[in-house]
Amino acid sequence: MPFTSHFADMFGEIIICKFPFSSEADSKVRPALVLFDLQQDAIICRITSVQHFGVLDVAINEWQSAGLLKPSVARLDRIITAEKTIFLRRLGILAPNDLKTVRMTWNRYMRL
Repeated sequence: MPFTSHFADMFGEIIICKFPFSSEADSKVRPALVLFDLQQDAIICRITSVQHFGVLDVAINEWQSAGLLKPSVARLDRIITAEKTIFLRRLGILAPNDLKTVRMTWNRYMRL
């Protein structure tokens, strides 16, 4: 089921998708965070329950209300541009404080 939301509607959405490995040889069904909606595509980052503590790893404090099963981390350094056809379903959306932390982390470290 392709998603048809606009950018403002999709930032912060957590979806289940077939997230490809960096080798592009295979994929794993996992949660991902939508960062940017590009109409047919979206820029997404991996969400993992394995705790990481790099500058681009954002702990999701309100993970349960976001639809996640365990404490999780959004890995802003693990991003891809993906066709929305790999999106399997929507889990939820980040809470306002978690959205703010993602936005602040992105803006602090991801400047050109």
